[in-house]
Amino acid sequence: MQNNSTNGLDPRGRERRSGPDHRSGVTASRRRFLAAGSGAALAVTAGCLSTLRDDGDVVTFGTLPIAAVAEIHLAEERGYFEDRGIDLEIERITGAPQAVPQLASGELDVASGSIGASIFNSIAQDVPVQIVADQTQWWENQPSGNRIWVREELYSDGMALSDVEGTPTVAINGEGGSMDYVVGRLLASEGMGWADIEITEMPFPDMIGAMAGGEIDLCSIPDPLGLQVASEANAGQLLYGSEVAPRMQIAGYFYGQPFIEERPAVARRWLEAYLLGVREYYEMGGFPDEELAGIISDAIDVPVGAIRSSIPSLPHKNGFVNVDSIMRQQEYHACRGYVDETVEAEAIVNESILDEALAEVGRLDEAEATPSVANIEEWSESAPAPYPPLGDMTPPSESPTDAICE
Repeated sequence: MQNNSTNGLDPRGRERRSGPDHRSGVTASRRRFLAAGSGAALAVTAGCLSTLRDDGDVVTFGTLPIAAVAEIHLAEERGYFEDRGIDLEIERITGAPQAVPQLASGELDVASGSIGASIFNSIAQDVPVQIVADQTQWWENQPSGNRIWVREELYSDGMALSDVEGTPTVAINGEGGSMDYVVGRLLASEGMGWADIEITEMPFPDMIGAMAGGEIDLCSIPDPLGLQVASEANAGQLLYGSEVAPRMQIAGYFYGQPFIEERPAVARRWLEAYLLGVREYYEMGGFPDEELAGIISDAIDVPVGAIRSSIPSLPHKNGFVNVDSIMRQQEYHACRGYVDETVEAEAIVNESILDEALAEVGRLDEAEATPSVANIEEWSESAPAPYPPLGDMTPPSESPTDAICE
């Protein structure tokens, strides 16, 4: 895989160049994507920040029931949080946008979630949340845990999206989200635009029955649910999301400002436990490892076999996020009209607490900390079945294009 020093990026994924001020105004907002941010801002100004919990070292962590937070479940199982005086309370959320008001008020301390327009809108409106560490990002030439699937009747080996006749119906879990970005880049890579497909929004679990019933033609869905689309609807894999969006920052860990400001030592120790969980995750061999799959299965109530068959995530071993990817996604959502005002990277990502945690647990040199695709190749030998090969990488030469911004 490529080393960041050779592709114009620093170790945290930021371009080695000076750029324009990112706080430029963008009009033509789609107001429903401002609603979440506005609601969170209203909650803060209404006085929610005055109701901070005073419960010592209990840390509430909001997350979807997904395998991609394996390092947190592993750290809890191994006692890394307990060793640092943290009682971790896990709460189920429906996504980072819905958790933003809870983070801002102090009801939640930490949340995991994907990067999307509503996050940028909330931060632009001074809602006090920031990304503090990597949860999931893709690397060059990496098979990704998110795939785009095609309905059985339309699928053929080696096909492209443009081979589907008519106007195919494509399901994503929400406009203005990370999968919107992936599908947008897929369209751009084939010289297509949003007018060439019909988008429908639905939760990931609903896509399985919709594909089997012929209600949708394609869907963008992560493992292990994607594997159910293959087994229950006999759908064919068009490509991995990473083939059109390499080096994408999919999701991160978010802190609320009350947690950062009121309990900075606890916030640092939480990241220490997280980092130890990340590093042991690699030592164990990712999702195919029986013990690790069992820990994840117990935490999220998904069968061990489904977890072992899923493409493993590759979090950065020092926890660094790809800041440049985050800024590119913000640009994309702004061009789509989902972001009203863009903000600087420093407003979105807070690296200071991670730096303090690394000073405690040890900072790996960049060559060691940067995941290698060889990890997945090696781990696949222990998986129940080989992972489908990666096709030719087809990222668009230009993105976003005019057809995408229309």
